[in-house]
This record gives sequence, C-alpha cells and structure tokens, in this order.
Amino acid sequence: MNAWKQELDDFVRAFSGAYIFGIPLLFTMEMWWIGEYVNPWQLFAFLGLALLANLGLSFVAGFKRESTFITSIDEAIDAVAVGVIAATMMLFVLNQIRPGDPLESIIGKIVIQAVPLSIGASVANQVFGTDGEKNRQGEEGNKQQLKPWQELLSDVGATIIGGIFIGFSIAPTDEIPMLASAIGYSHLMGLIVFSLLISYGIVFASGFDEPSPEGPFQKPFTETMLAYLVSLLVAFVMLYLFGQIALDDPLLSIVEQTIVLAVPTTVGGAAGRLVI
Repeated sequence: MNAWKQELDDFVRAFSGAYIFGIPLLFTMEMWWIGEYVNPWQLFAFLGLALLANLGLSFVAGFKRESTFITSIDEAIDAVAVGVIAATMMLFVLNQIRPGDPLESIIGKIVIQAVPLSIGASVANQVFGTDGEKNRQGEEGNKQQLKPWQELLSDVGATIIGGIFIGFSIAPTDEIPMLASAIGYSHLMGLIVFSLLISYGIVFASGFDEPSPEGPFQKPFTETMLAYLVSLLVAFVMLYLFGQIALDDPLLSIVEQTIVLAVPTTVGGAAGRLVI
C-alpha cells in the first residue's frame, strides 16, 4: 500500500510541477494555432525532443523520490505522458478541444502543449524539493513562531504575490476575453473545480509542503477555498487595471473573464505559498 501511495504522490507532484511550469503557454493562442496546422512529422519531432529533454532532466531532477539511469528512462516516458494528460485536461476545460474537432487538430494541440508541461513535471522536485523538504527545512523554525493570524496573513500575502507573478503576463492579453466568450456555464463550473483541485494538489497532495496545524484557515479545505477567493480577487483587479473589464460591463462578462484568469492566478498563488 505504501508503494502505491508513493507512486500516487509522485504523479500528483508531477502534475503540479507541469501546471506551475507550463500554465502561461496553455493560455497562448499561438500555441493553439500551431497545434492545428503542424505537420505529423513535426509532432513526432516534438515528442522526440520532449523524451530526450526529460530523459536528462529525470536523471538529475525527476519527480520521483529515487532515480537511477535505468529508472530515468521510464520516468521520462511517464513525464511525457503526464504532459499529454495535463494538456488534454486543461485544453478541454478551456474549450480549446471539443469532441467534434478534427482528430489531427486535437492531437496537434495536445502534443505542442505537452512539451513544456512534461518538462515542468520532470523539474518538480528540483524546484520545490522532494517531500517539501526544500521549503520546510529552511523555514520550519520561523513558521513555528508564527501565530495563527500571522500564518493567515502570510498565506494571503503569498497567494497575492504568486497570483500577480503568474497572472500579470496573461491578464492584458486577448486570450482571456477570447476564452471567456467561447465557454458556457458547464465550462465555467469546470474551471472553478479544476482551479480548486490544482491548488489543493500543488500545496497539499503533492508532498511539496505541509499545512500548519494551527488556525482555522490553515486546514487543507479552508485554506484552498480562501486561496481561491483571493486568486479571484487578484484576477479581477488585474483585469480592471489593464482595462480588460469595466465596472459597467455586463456582470456575466466580468465573471467569465475573472474565472478564466483565476486559473493561472490560482496556480501562481499555490506556488507562492510554497516558496514564501
């Protein structure tokens, strides 16, 4: 059972690293368009490059706890598979791939996005530290001295900083209103659930970090919900400051764009809570 749990933790860590590393490119229309028209031989070339890059990365910074040269080969394949699955899920909830789309277009979009996502999966441990030790060991003493309200302010501040860092380059782009105008209520609900799952997975399920036992907002559920509300606020403020929305716009349009941008701000906020 422990082996299965370790394997599950490894893959949750891989998906978390994939989204942290690749989320900006998932919101880039040029990446969608390239995927629609890329030639089959180019797709194989991209997959080959992804395997080679992940083979090297897996040997020195894989998402599993122990890596040898032999296991790195298997891990590189796993990383590319993680990239493919992560790209498929995100493109689906963003309504960029649909069941009725041409198969070549769907495969092209997924493969193009899978390359950076797979690299993010491979470098997950190197960036954040296996089992969260990189973050916890250096700050454990400081965190033990914080009071619950200080922990709360620290989490909120880290979520804001991380959300701005990731969302700042995406908020002023045309992708946000384009995506918002093309999604329905089901996709909006899917984006909300997806954002919550990503936030929980990065912070709590991946093993990167562990929650503080003190304070009502330092529990996994309450912290995840609070962090998402903060990420929504960060998304709204950035859209307003960049002139993407105005207070007299239709409420539905404001809500749609805010929820769309809240996906990357939530990812950034989760990463911020790990780093800070």
